[in-house]
Amino acid sequence: MTKKLDAKKVEKIAAKISAAKNPVRKAALRAQLKAAQKVATLRKALFKARPEQKAAIKAKLAKAKAVLAKATKKVRKLTKSLDKKKIAAIKAKIASAKHPKRVAALKAQLKAAKKVATLRKALFKAPVHKKAAIEAKLDAAKAKL
Repeated sequence: MTKKLDAKKVEKIAAKISAAKNPVRKAALRAQLKAAQKVATLRKALFKARPEQKAAIKAKLAKAKAVLAKATKKVRKLTKSLDKKKIAAIKAKIASAKHPKRVAALKAQLKAAKKVATLRKALFKAPVHKKAAIEAKLDAAKAKL
């Protein structure tokens, strides 16, 4: 069960890396991926280990989980700030736009960007059983953006 979850987590992070445009976010995601792969490797080792080796592996696993949590927190914080920057940039474009059609298009873009930002915040705080539904909504909102 945990092997599948670890593989899914690694796969998701890899997909996020390929979709990311910002180089700083990509670097943070790569660090998160590296940490997730280490956790997955240590979990596999823990399952295969002899009883006398398990304590040492568990200690390493705890450290690796802490590193993963720190990397995840960094990615979330960075994503949040990038969302804020995107919204600010759209607002600046609206302020300088003169043509009513362009203003309307930018307002629609702003609304979509705000929805993506709120869904991301909700996803970060959501319990596991609600994440799939929020991710589907987030993907739909990103398509509009």
